[in-house]
Amino acid sequence: MLAELGFSPLRVAINGSLRPSPTGGEDAFAGRRPDLALVLDDRGDATPVCVRLREDDELGEVPIVVSVEPEDLDLSPEMLVVHELIVAPFTTAELSARIARARRQAQGVGEDEVVRSERLELNLATYQVTVEGVPVDFTYMEYELLKFLMTHPRRAFSREALLSRVWGYDFYGGARTVDVHVRRVRAKLGSEHATKVKTVRRVGYRWED
Repeated sequence: MLAELGFSPLRVAINGSLRPSPTGGEDAFAGRRPDLALVLDDRGDATPVCVRLREDDELGEVPIVVSVEPEDLDLSPEMLVVHELIVAPFTTAELSARIARARRQAQGVGEDEVVRSERLELNLATYQVTVEGVPVDFTYMEYELLKFLMTHPRRAFSREALLSRVWGYDFYGGARTVDVHVRRVRAKLGSEHATKVKTVRRVGYRWED
């Protein structure tokens, strides 16, 4: 499901020092801060892990979403360290909504924070995009790319820079991933706004109102 939302999920085991390590012993984060922590709580004992995630200085305010089984739903005060709880089984749409709410809580985005470009609006609190007053569905990474470009107008970014600033790490798909997402973003923006995502030859892309 995370892949469907535009993430590149990495399954890790939390060791005693809270430094996640995948199979092979390499550092899972490679020195980079993850965008989200999705804790799969299949034994009803996620609270200690979530507390340690919130207290870890290197991870900072990473949004924490905990997936629990119905019989393990825990609403005790100790679970206030979690940004969102989601009861399994759940749909991709519900997970997307929970992630958006967790990010709002973690980052403290105000409900009235909206980025506008004529009749194009990005609501930073609800992760919604409206074009000419009509809501348009964007995947998580499509939204993040559009948000980054709109909030850094008139500045050209290379594909490598966009991978680093938007995706947050060296994405396995390479620079072509940026081109694919730009094409999808333009298609969803429609002819009126698609031309605002300018192609800068031999460099990358920029946003131009």
